[in-house]
Amino acid sequence: MLRVNESALLLSALQPPQGMAIDAAIGTTFTLDLTALLTIPVAASFDLMQGDLEPADLLETVRRYADRTILFCQAGAISVPPRYRAAHTFLEETVVEVRRPVGGIFHPKLWVVRFKRGGSYVHRVLVMSRNLTFDRSWDIIVRLDEDPDAKAGVASEGLLTLLGKLPGMAVRSMTTAQERLFGSVMTTLAGAKLAVPEPFESGRFVACLPGTQSWPFRTRCEAALAVSPFLTGGSVARFFKPGAKRKVIVSRQLALNAQAKVLVMAGLDEVYRLKDALLTAEDDLGALDDGPGTSDGATLTDVPALKGLHAKFYVQDHARSATVWLGSANLTDAAFNTNVDMLVQLTGPVHAVGVACVLAKKEHKDNLRWLVEAHALPGHDGDADPEEGLSPIEHLAYGLASCGFRILCSAGAGGWTAELAITGWQPQPTVAVRARLLSLPKSRTAPVEDGRAMWMDLAEEDITPFVVVTLSSQGAIRDLLVRADIQGDPDGRRKAVIARAIRSREDFMRYLAALLGYDPDGLGGAGGSDGSGSDAWLPGVGVDRVLEDLLTTASRHPERLASLGQTLDALRRDPRFATIVPADFELLWSAVYAARKAAIK
Repeated sequence: MLRVNESALLLSALQPPQGMAIDAAIGTTFTLDLTALLTIPVAASFDLMQGDLEPADLLETVRRYADRTILFCQAGAISVPPRYRAAHTFLEETVVEVRRPVGGIFHPKLWVVRFKRGGSYVHRVLVMSRNLTFDRSWDIIVRLDEDPDAKAGVASEGLLTLLGKLPGMAVRSMTTAQERLFGSVMTTLAGAKLAVPEPFESGRFVACLPGTQSWPFRTRCEAALAVSPFLTGGSVARFFKPGAKRKVIVSRQLALNAQAKVLVMAGLDEVYRLKDALLTAEDDLGALDDGPGTSDGATLTDVPALKGLHAKFYVQDHARSATVWLGSANLTDAAFNTNVDMLVQLTGPVHAVGVACVLAKKEHKDNLRWLVEAHALPGHDGDADPEEGLSPIEHLAYGLASCGFRILCSAGAGGWTAELAITGWQPQPTVAVRARLLSLPKSRTAPVEDGRAMWMDLAEEDITPFVVVTLSSQGAIRDLLVRADIQGDPDGRRKAVIARAIRSREDFMRYLAALLGYDPDGLGGAGGSDGSGSDAWLPGVGVDRVLEDLLTTASRHPERLASLGQTLDALRRDPRFATIVPADFELLWSAVYAARKAAIK
């Protein structure tokens, strides 16, 4: 059922089933907040990432899951975080920017998550209206879990088609590791049976791709409901069939007023907007499309403190059944002609999921009535809606973000030098372009001349492929974040991030606990402080247990041991090494390392 009064989080939807762990995750989004992406690898990181502290155990968890995550996003739609974090380093191989399709945008919002236990996989697919940002709009999410014993499965051809096209849309080629991970998930997903959630009886994915016949809705229906924050006249008229006995629309006030004549001509019986009491003052400003939840169906999310409508779903009744479409596509011409979008289509009994059920007369937790109020249309069309066209500076930003960005690094006596080169960009006399590395303060923003900019006297930790570019044209300013290809950067640049966060023995022990899978909460300082004896480094965990778990990790998760080795190598360059890492742990590690090398041979 459509549970419209259930607030839920994307993070909870990503949590693995009991006894399993996330093995891989592939996502898509239009707009992206890098700090929001940091919350995906580990749900516990959300609160910590709001502060200044980035402990080593958290960084290790982020690193581990970031290596298994690929996120495709619209080039030019990554927001600039207010501050650079060490953890952003681990996202460098996670983000894949996608070219904007001609006349449209890359707009799907979904996650394909693969969980693993032993040698078996289980898949979960999340189809959403929400971008990966901290926006608090009214959104929707559909969770579909793999179940080989389910009565019916969701036809996955549309999902596989869209995913298969993503590598070809990328601005820059995927890395070898990304290609290998992506191909593996595609292979296992193709054989997965995603259960149709009750009370629905059948389902399929609908990929909306430019140049295809992607209009998914029925040619005839008895009742129709559309919930969409953006509208265009052509799609509104096409969706609401003349023969339908009931026609209902929920949208933003600005969008409804802009299409007033079309809505009247289409014979809309009921026109609704979100209740004014639920909205904050800046809500219905028409910001360009940005907005999680779980259940065995679809959940509208973030209901408290709403900042506007962002959910997109559609219902059409036909005889005893009703079909529901949920996902990222607005009821606009662009969504079904020039954008890349994704919907999931589910069909079930009309009495359980039809228009009358979703919008019952009596306010109830499982219908829309308590969220919306009637909207009186003006006698003429209102002002144009901002999403109907991009501003000139937005066109420039998307075009520039799809160009080639390369950073060449070199070491000098005073530090590192990073030189940016942009290829394919056609400079315009009315447009000023400036740039800085994301790690640098705004005071070090440099002019881009002939496609080049340079920064000198950099510390090793300043080197990053994330570049902030600022466009200024005729009084308009647009910041964008791009990921450049980087060459000549310091060896071990990414490897040293965790080591730099380890400043004490307690830090090291918490890091070791996270790496071995212990619960780091409540860990004290030096070993033995809990009264468990001088042979304990961690509270309640003796040396023998650590040795056993290190050997087990070497066998089952060798990549974690590689991370530990890199961290130790970096720590050895710190003069405080002896006070941070116990001497007997060094002996233990030497034995484990030798055993691991012998096993590899």
